[in-house]
Amino acid sequence: MELYRNVYQVQSLFGDRNLFQYLFVGDNKVLLDTGIAETPEKVIFPYLDRLQLKPESLNLAIITHADLDHHGGNDAIKRLSPRTWLGCGEADRRLVEDPRCLFAFRYNFMRDEHEVGFDHERPPHAGKPRKMDVTFSGGERIRLCDDWDLQVLHVPGHSPGHLALYDARHKAAFVGDAIHGRGCPRADGGLAMPVTYYNVAIYLSTLRYFEGFAIDVLYSGHWPVMRGEEIREFIADSRRTVELVDRVILAHLKKVPNGLALKELIDAVANAVGEWPRESWELAMFPVKGHMDRLEEQGKVRALRHLRPVKWIPA
Repeated sequence: MELYRNVYQVQSLFGDRNLFQYLFVGDNKVLLDTGIAETPEKVIFPYLDRLQLKPESLNLAIITHADLDHHGGNDAIKRLSPRTWLGCGEADRRLVEDPRCLFAFRYNFMRDEHEVGFDHERPPHAGKPRKMDVTFSGGERIRLCDDWDLQVLHVPGHSPGHLALYDARHKAAFVGDAIHGRGCPRADGGLAMPVTYYNVAIYLSTLRYFEGFAIDVLYSGHWPVMRGEEIREFIADSRRTVELVDRVILAHLKKVPNGLALKELIDAVANAVGEWPRESWELAMFPVKGHMDRLEEQGKVRALRHLRPVKWIPA
């Protein structure tokens, strides 16, 4: 779908969620995200063909962040277009380059202490390892043609190196999964899964950062296109969700003097939100653990790390 002149949204499904990549066509041609392992060959390259573009015409594929549905297609891009540069946020580089690191240090780092995480068997849609050609830290500009460029934004919280692109000429922001609202939606409406931000303070600073930009339209990795007041409400809803999670955690800890483990806190938060499908609740391990880290830093809770799983009590 052409969003505006020479900018396209490439759409497919990943489970019950929309999965979007974005293509910018100028003198230089830039792709934002590569999807899962099969996305380039099944979706992206056929879309290029309809635009009468060859895979090797891509100059740069930028990965917004370290999640398999956003960079699983890196190997396919590089195999079919070896001259296309791959790039991601510097702080996400190790996780984006190697799915083994992605699973060990992002998806399963809570297994030992908290007994939550993903299967040890990595799914095929995670793709094969691929080195990055370039990394970004925010503030860079990518030239599309003489009078059109994209500003690279560093917007962490969901992942340490999360990137977004800002097209100042069109006041358009391409934010990946940097903003979460109350959760990630299904393609047919309703929520598919919980919010999955991790570093709470940095996530809140990212929300404030976006509020400082002149954004007329917002494009993301899974959410519908948003404009005007919809954008402001999406950011406000994201902030309200953070506040809700804090309140629920502290209220439930006060009720249980012996402490609560991560799984128990996830259930409490998910029940309070009331919109996340039961089968997706464990994914709330990311925000809930992030909240516990921040509450501990603030001196509001204390972790009983000698226990397995670890429990928290009010400080």
